[in-house]
Amino acid sequence: MGMHQLHIVAQRIRDIEIIHLAGSLDGGNFANLAGLLTNHLRTFQQNGAIPQLVLECSEITYIGSTELKALLDFAHIARSHGGDVKCARLAPTIEQVINLIANGDPFDCYSDVPTALAAFREVGVAA
Repeated sequence: MGMHQLHIVAQRIRDIEIIHLAGSLDGGNFANLAGLLTNHLRTFQQNGAIPQLVLECSEITYIGSTELKALLDFAHIARSHGGDVKCARLAPTIEQVINLIANGDPFDCYSDVPTALAAFREVGVAA
């Protein structure tokens, strides 16, 4: 995999979309992920479903601060429709940066995908 490539694989488990990411998430390749997230949010809306997305980030090597801010924006959009965007397996250094950028606005990060999936059920988001 090249230094600035991003690989994206989407997987659906029940009513939750899991997006597996690998590589570098920067300005040069963020448009692909942004397009995918936009389409998923639009599809959830059109189907009257609650937007529930988990970004599986165990193979992410870099995320730019602009891209982190954009991910927070996608989480806000999902939350405005009763859902959320959660991260799983984000590197601790990246998680620290996202918490700084979030400036008190929580961005939910979990140690693994099952824990992130369970968090949707814990807050009462039903299928």
